[in-house]
Amino acid sequence: MKFCKSGLEIKKCWLFFIVNCILVNSYSQLSEPGTPESFLIKTKAGAIIPEKSLDSVSISKLLAEDAKYSIPNRYGIIQQLNVNIKDAGIKSIITGKGTIWQYKVVSPNAYSLGVFFSGFNLPQGAKVFIYDELHTQIFGAYTSIDNNVANQLAIAEFKGKNAIIEYFEPYSASFSGTLTIGYISQAYRDLQTILTTTATTARVGINCPAGTDWQDEKHSVCRMTFSDTQYSYYCTGFLINNVREDGTPYFQTANHCISTAYEASTLVTYFNYENSTCSGTDASATITLSGATLKATNAYSDFCLLLLNQIPPASYIPYYAGWDVSSRSPQTGSCIHHPQGTPKCISLDYTAPTTYPYSINWTDDNGKVVSTTTANTHWAVQFSVGNVEAGSSGSPLFDDNKHVIGQLHGGDNTESYYGKMSLSWNYSSSTTAQLKVWLDPDITGTTSLEGIYRIKPNSAFATALTNVCVGATVSLTDASKYKPTQWNWAISPSSYQYVNGTSNASQNPQVVFNSEGIYNVSLKVTNKYGQDSVTVNNYITAKNNIQVSLSNIPADSVLCGSVVNNYPIKASGALQYSFSVERTDKMNYTIVSDSIYLTLKSDIEKAGTFSSWIKVAGNFGTCKSVDSALLKVVMQPNNNIENSIRLWPGRSAQYSNQCATTQTNEPHPPFSACYTSNSWCNSTTLPKNTIWFSFLGPTSGRITIDTHGFDDRIAVYDADSYSKIVSGNTYNYTILAANEGRSTSDGTSLLENIPVVAGKTYWLQVDGSNGATGDMVIDLLTNSLELFPNPSNGQFDVIISNFNDGVADIEIYSLVGKLMQKSQVQVTNESNRFSFDMSDFASGMYIVKVNINGSTMKTKLMIVK
Repeated sequence: MKFCKSGLEIKKCWLFFIVNCILVNSYSQLSEPGTPESFLIKTKAGAIIPEKSLDSVSISKLLAEDAKYSIPNRYGIIQQLNVNIKDAGIKSIITGKGTIWQYKVVSPNAYSLGVFFSGFNLPQGAKVFIYDELHTQIFGAYTSIDNNVANQLAIAEFKGKNAIIEYFEPYSASFSGTLTIGYISQAYRDLQTILTTTATTARVGINCPAGTDWQDEKHSVCRMTFSDTQYSYYCTGFLINNVREDGTPYFQTANHCISTAYEASTLVTYFNYENSTCSGTDASATITLSGATLKATNAYSDFCLLLLNQIPPASYIPYYAGWDVSSRSPQTGSCIHHPQGTPKCISLDYTAPTTYPYSINWTDDNGKVVSTTTANTHWAVQFSVGNVEAGSSGSPLFDDNKHVIGQLHGGDNTESYYGKMSLSWNYSSSTTAQLKVWLDPDITGTTSLEGIYRIKPNSAFATALTNVCVGATVSLTDASKYKPTQWNWAISPSSYQYVNGTSNASQNPQVVFNSEGIYNVSLKVTNKYGQDSVTVNNYITAKNNIQVSLSNIPADSVLCGSVVNNYPIKASGALQYSFSVERTDKMNYTIVSDSIYLTLKSDIEKAGTFSSWIKVAGNFGTCKSVDSALLKVVMQPNNNIENSIRLWPGRSAQYSNQCATTQTNEPHPPFSACYTSNSWCNSTTLPKNTIWFSFLGPTSGRITIDTHGFDDRIAVYDADSYSKIVSGNTYNYTILAANEGRSTSDGTSLLENIPVVAGKTYWLQVDGSNGATGDMVIDLLTNSLELFPNPSNGQFDVIISNFNDGVADIEIYSLVGKLMQKSQVQVTNESNRFSFDMSDFASGMYIVKVNINGSTMKTKLMIVK
């Protein structure tokens, strides 16, 4: 852990670094396609490639040191070799073609190997490849295009524990090439795991909505690896523009990352390491460059300016970031970075960065002060969206004009500190400690510069509507990439005109189509590096009327209440819309542009299913149109156990589990065998669309549950209260019985003769088998007589439950055996509840006796007046 002293307060601080070791399956750095020459010939039998066994790496020791001294950016340990391939490798002559040399390095326990060639100078036609013993991973070919003034080349990490270096030199070579292995870096961290770690909630990917407005600037930011004489590290940096705008590949990072020429020479930069979508995991790390020359660095504002040894090709989509070194106060702050080595992220501060008014003492891993930055030299930023972390050092801070105003130095748990670009500009008079002499070499006095691409543009356009009204104004929007400077629009047929001061040369012209027809639209864009064009035939259809329609309406117009929470319904076909909702007593809504968002009001679920008209009126110029949809919002009243529906003996009403869901901690029976009375089928399907019922144990002490309808699965629970069943603790309830399907041909469920306690409450869980939904009825079968209310004022109901239909004789006696009332009723499973009026009877106890199908049942009735 790093520490800093801020005024009179001691704060824990951290230096940000980026783990940046890339594992590539094909190649890295500037390379050419090809196949190693040894793959194409048969080498002499028994030829053994000389190999160097590297020293064993004490992984646990190094990781412990990293933890103890808070070194988040170290990943590898260096072993110096100084091996000339031509001297140490096995030599094979390819008759009539050239010579190859091969040399192998082997590590007993490294996760990956990084190769640094301290001597690299190849003639035209020569090739270097790196591959493993099984030929599953191949880097190269590295050729004369990788030559540089330093005669050095750093190679990105090579996954695995062995690497064969192969050098081919043709007979016709103009000079004898040089290839010397300076060192091998052995990774003691599993960098592949680090680089694919899922981002935390505090990280926001660059291609998430927060990064929408930063799709140019993101192409300036790179990950980077580098080494000193002992270890390998990682940080981040960015391409930066200069006043000449000539594409000089200046690359800026932090001084505490790179501060020596040797470290700069080992640099590997990684372009465009980002996921293509907000939730994607497809980031690729094959786009890299090698080596740099140190131009200027200064610990005062913690900057380092490098000149890359290789110019990023157009295929890398390089963007040279703009900057501001004036005294202007920024309104917002944004940082693009790679926290903990994950794919490119963005952090946004919606408030203004402030000048930090105190000095900061930066310490090394042992707590020793290694540098001090004085007061007012850094921007202090508190991000509103997305955090920077250990792993983000050197990343640029952009202001509200998308100009770089500083690079990340470090911070604590609440603030991040960026060395000011304005101080790095000319604080020092030395050319090796300032930015001005490099970024404004002609001394123009420029204090603010836009960013640029040095590639031709990519033409694209869009419009809000493609079906438009004759006579209405249509805006064509340029969506071209890579900053075009000129536009040329063409539309056919010619029955149109540009309006509101725009023309075919405008970036975003406004057009009126004068007659009905189908129009083709073309756009050619140009910048100093080239031009590009695109044509979309049949793009605009102009009519004398428009057709407005609503989308995201289900085919059956049924919406489950569980999804009506900011549920979007979008209108299309017009330019302006007005919406209306019929059931505002049930739903709230908000309107944003062409969409309406519906949300159920609280406690509406218990009120049941309802329908509501959603209407929209749209206009485009003088054209108008309307559309509407009648939505049926299905509410599941007994979706949760606390809202379970009481069942009585006999046949229930019809119920449905359509739109039902599961609740937190909802239990389920064990998955063991099908068609039994104590389990659900052996399935991986957890409860999906359950509904809940409750019932009282009948006086008989036994009950049978028989379902009819869709394929279902059911379970009966015994607990002191419903809350115990969804407590998440299986000791709080008992599953009395369960069944999923009674046979292979009948998917409905049956539970027979379940022992229960009379008058006790039980809960019945009903779920669709394999996610089935539909309508059902439930039979509670028992041989019992139930009275309620009891006591009563003389008016009460009798529920007669029997396994078979029949005629029931009902007799009511006084306690001394006098027959007070007698009646006869037809009892069926669907009709077994009967009302009686004994309000003219005196208060007291009576006996109710029922005879049905040879079975006699008795119970007591209390009348209280």
